Amino acid sequence: MKPIQLASPIKVWYKPLPRFPRISWPIIDIRLSHGNRSLPQPVLALVDSGASFSILHVEVAKFLGFDLKKLGKPQPIGISVSGSYRTWILPEPITVNIYGFSFEFNFSVIDNPGLIWPCILGEDSIFQAAKLDFQRFKGYFEIRFRQDRN
Repeated sequence: MKPIQLASPIKVWYKPLPRFPRISWPIIDIRLSHGNRSLPQPVLALVDSGASFSILHVEVAKFLGFDLKKLGKPQPIGISVSGSYRTWILPEPITVNIYGFSFEFNFSVIDNPGLIWPCILGEDSIFQAAKLDFQRFKGYFEIRFRQDRN
């Protein structure tokens, strides 16, 4: 098997959120687009190794042109630390630009008004496109994108 080539590491410092200033999170700035629509500014994305799939906030999905009513009723398929939730699976991938590297990722949209994250990148997205080295004790993590995926 041919070894996978990785890009140079990008060091990303853990950051607090204004609502939770005492907790630092593995957060990255990303740009999102779908079709002819792009968010005008980067959004914060939580890099979550405990998330099986990647999630977009309802408002972000709507801005990118998805009509959730046309997707039907949300399905009761998720359980998290805050309880169960319902979700829509978006029918098309979203273009995600992370520090100049561009990928097409699939997302689900959670029906949860208390969701604090515009985006959560889980095992089915960033962990397929990059090697991540979490060094919480040093206050940062490193991302090394796969050269064969970009």
